[in-house]
Amino acid sequence: MARILLATDGSPSAEAATREAVELAGATGWPLTILTVWHIPVSGFAYEPLVSVPEVAEAVQERARLALETAAATARAAGLEPDARLVEGLPAHDICEVARERDASLIVIGSHGWGTVQRLLFGSVSGAVLHHAPCPVLVVRGETPPGGGATA
Repeated sequence: MARILLATDGSPSAEAATREAVELAGATGWPLTILTVWHIPVSGFAYEPLVSVPEVAEAVQERARLALETAAATARAAGLEPDARLVEGLPAHDICEVARERDASLIVIGSHGWGTVQRLLFGSVSGAVLHHAPCPVLVVRGETPPGGGATA
């Protein structure tokens, strides 16, 4: 059976993607899996390894859990019964892995609408998913941030 995988981080663009995924799932009758992947970014430019602070990990995980619960509540309010998953790992990689595992027919993900410099500094999860996904990807743009570029 076809399945929609919604990848969310709770950002405004992810909220737009959530609305789109819920609407698509409702219209098609396809099951909806909601995935939030959390991680603590580590700089490759540091001279010394960064020490992991448990409080930081707990705060990041809690923010991810809240993003997941918010998206799941939106789906439930629309009459859907989503499969919600919280994963620690590398976002783009794990989104593609879960899409493979769950045999997703479509991945829905938000795009921050960042320009070239912001993408260079922060990376683009949606871009990486678009290039490595095992199925079609719908990239939903949120509001373009002030000073943001017009490319995903």
